[in-house]
Amino acid sequence: MSLPFKTLSVASNRSYTARIVQGFRNDISNFRTSIDKSKAVDAIHCHDYIQMWYVISGTYRHVFENREFILGKGSLLVVPQFCAHYLDTSLSEDSALYRCEFSDSFINDTSNSEQHTSLFNLVYIEPLLIKADLMEPYHYFTGDAAKEIEAVFEELHQAYYKRDLFSSMFIRANIIKLLALILKEYNEKYSFERNQMFVEYRESIQNALDFIHANYNQKIYLEDVAKIAMMSVRSFSHIFKQITGKTFVDYLLYLRVLKARELLATTDRIQYDICKECGFSDISYFHRTFKRLTGRVPGDYRSLNA
Repeated sequence: MSLPFKTLSVASNRSYTARIVQGFRNDISNFRTSIDKSKAVDAIHCHDYIQMWYVISGTYRHVFENREFILGKGSLLVVPQFCAHYLDTSLSEDSALYRCEFSDSFINDTSNSEQHTSLFNLVYIEPLLIKADLMEPYHYFTGDAAKEIEAVFEELHQAYYKRDLFSSMFIRANIIKLLALILKEYNEKYSFERNQMFVEYRESIQNALDFIHANYNQKIYLEDVAKIAMMSVRSFSHIFKQITGKTFVDYLLYLRVLKARELLATTDRIQYDICKECGFSDISYFHRTFKRLTGRVPGDYRSLNA
């Protein structure tokens, strides 16, 4: 009896395997990790990827959103996208830390199409997006929790430099584990109310987010979105901010800038057209908002990502 599928030749098998391996290698380019023992003071900067540092030894000074934090062993520092910061690594001679950097798309590739919802990002990434004036941008671990965090970073480090067929999947799984450990600490310390709201209003807020994502380039109003969620404007505004960490207006602007960033990096369309397509009615306001959220004006962002 013949098999109901085509049998590949040895050469075809090798070619197919080579394409898979190359795909994994390209995929892993969205992630970097290292053990950093440098002694320097960074220039203030921001970036369009998520960065995480775990202090192995020594003392560091971190300036985040114009606030200063001193970090010691057991501190896990999280720098979200587009947040101005710099790190001073010159405070002690024996300083060392694990560093990893990754795009949010690298994490989202772990989920199937049904899980590619905005709430997936909120569950895993929201604790990383809290501004320094609301919560310190680092977490402190001791005892067994610290050992678990260090073990995950070490596994990330080893998988990254191994670079075999399974490295990117293994790295994703370990980043998700890190995020889950941070989320657990975050929920225990800060967000009982937020967690309760997430459970109770999940469907309503998801409906609102779906509407915003489908119509971000149009004129949409808070009152209309509150109706989609079947809430009063006051209740919706409070619950939306608690769950997403952003006001309705801030979330809408953030979404518009993300789309503009994509168009600037992947097309040669003029800035005026991009401004209009992303829902900005005024080019000057578009420029100001884009710089406030990314740290760069649109033209500079395009030049750096061309």
